[in-house]
Amino acid sequence: MKRTLLIAMAILVLGGLMLFGALWWWLSAVPQARAFGAPTLSQWVPQGVREAGPPASAVLPAPDAFHTMHVNTVNSDELWTAIAPTFEADWLAETEFYIAEGPTFDRAGHVYFSPSWSGEDVSLVSLDGATGKRRWSIPGKGSGSGAPLILNNPVRSGEQWILHSTYTTAMALRTDGTVVWQTPTGLKLPARVPGERSQTHLWGMNYLPGRDAVVGVSMDGFVTLFDRTSGKALLSKPFQLPGAPAGRIEARIPKLLARLANRETTAAFGPTEDGLGLFDTILDVIYGNGVNVANYYAVDPQDDSIVVAATAPDAQDGQTDGVSRNGALYRLRLVDSDQGTRLEIAGSYYFSGGTGSTPTLSANGQYVVVSDDNGNVITLDRQFKELWRLNVGDQVAASVAVAADGQEMFAVTKADIFKLQHNGKQARIVWRAQLDAFPGFHNFNALTPTIVANGIVVSVGAGRQLGRAQIGTRFGMALLDRQTGQLRWFAPGREESIAVTSIGPDGAIYVAHSPVRRAVARGLLGDALPPLIGGIQRYRPTRQDLLARDAACAAAQLALRWQGTAAVHIASRRDDAAQIQMLLQQARTATTRALERQEISQARHAEQQIRFSQLPAVWSPVGTTTAQALCQGAQ
Repeated sequence: MKRTLLIAMAILVLGGLMLFGALWWWLSAVPQARAFGAPTLSQWVPQGVREAGPPASAVLPAPDAFHTMHVNTVNSDELWTAIAPTFEADWLAETEFYIAEGPTFDRAGHVYFSPSWSGEDVSLVSLDGATGKRRWSIPGKGSGSGAPLILNNPVRSGEQWILHSTYTTAMALRTDGTVVWQTPTGLKLPARVPGERSQTHLWGMNYLPGRDAVVGVSMDGFVTLFDRTSGKALLSKPFQLPGAPAGRIEARIPKLLARLANRETTAAFGPTEDGLGLFDTILDVIYGNGVNVANYYAVDPQDDSIVVAATAPDAQDGQTDGVSRNGALYRLRLVDSDQGTRLEIAGSYYFSGGTGSTPTLSANGQYVVVSDDNGNVITLDRQFKELWRLNVGDQVAASVAVAADGQEMFAVTKADIFKLQHNGKQARIVWRAQLDAFPGFHNFNALTPTIVANGIVVSVGAGRQLGRAQIGTRFGMALLDRQTGQLRWFAPGREESIAVTSIGPDGAIYVAHSPVRRAVARGLLGDALPPLIGGIQRYRPTRQDLLARDAACAAAQLALRWQGTAAVHIASRRDDAAQIQMLLQQARTATTRALERQEISQARHAEQQIRFSQLPAVWSPVGTTTAQALCQGAQ
């Protein structure tokens, strides 16, 4: 009997070990990306009349790259240019920095970012966009700063300024790092309390074109405002939003995994000053725990109003207890009086739960899009009257990208990417993206979507799904077909990001490394995965001939739409013409680079250059015919 029992126990132990070994093998298996052939042209074409933005600004750069956190003041996450439809991981720089926002770019392609956590005393770093080599940096670690804002200096042709603010100091710098002005924000760093996290992060600056002013919003709900040219403070003191700190939502992963993930982030980036762990700190920001403003904000260029997603006032949830359980959207306007300039709340909208998303305005400023933590995409008119809401099944994980064309939007959750289309009163899901980059593994969305002229740029991760937990082990960047939601191209990379899908003026992708899901995976699987790293990784274009093709053909489609748009739609035709010319310039540059790389023949290059020379200075039907010929010649 004893022997039988021992044999049974041995079998059980052996079976348990075999089961554990099989589970370990299954979890630690490394996803391999499938091969992609050269992508054909997308079948998506612009529909209807374009939603036009305000006239071109002498100060705001054209939307040909990320010049601020989400491309422009309204946070559209939409570029007018194309990206290279094939690309691969290139240089990797500054790997000791954890970067949760940015990067942004000047017209020369130089890179600017603010580290969220680092062992080095820096608040702003500039890199050479082609090589990743550091150009310069400025100090300021610990006072909290977001993605830099790039603006033109209209007084000096070709000069651009970097607008940057920590919690205590706002500044403007030239692209060589020299200071134009530097001004106290009026905010003071509070004394650190053991066991409490600082909420003194600043979300980066935005621009008010009518006032020629720059604004900053802090995580703890303060708003600052400065004259762009002089740095003079325009408010007598920072304006404080009325919301109370958000209530705490417990992390949605087991505490053991959180401890393991904190161990990995500490090993890679060092301990946080509060000693509570970088991984837990990031989760608190993602879930909005204890914060007033959990993401970036918008400026409506139609009237210089500032739109901020934040928390509702304390008592709004029915309890006066120092905690807000609901989210709010505020529209702030500047008011001038004999006593000076002040901010006032011109509109507010409250909703159940909170939000971690940046509010997005339509190009024409007629509606604002936000999300809640219940899976709803919510669209409001200018008076914050709800137009429609649509549930996508899970919490929207980032800002909603809003296109100027086709009444299209792109929303992401922690797993999926959705294309939405609305008619002003209601919306529908057009497609759910097919993220099949890694066969045989759980594939999921891993970053914000960016709209470009030849598709949607996204990040795809892969690993295993354990219940509701994603054990993400591999990540990379992808281009989706805007018509179908299928992958046109994918390139694996070294690390994941929770920042934004940033694109430079060269059509390359630049990713700010800020691992979260991989911190959990590394904590669980240890050395079966490579260590966590930070920094910036560039994904370089690999086929300039295909970039020239996609840019030229996107321009040709827009030219046909421009020709079919009634003349009464002056602003829409103006924006179409400006985008067409931007795309054709991009195609011309890519065609020359394709010749240098021997991707096209000398004869084909010469033929295309003749067509480029035939383009009119002012857009006309003649230009449409030439654009169509350029598209055909590029194929």
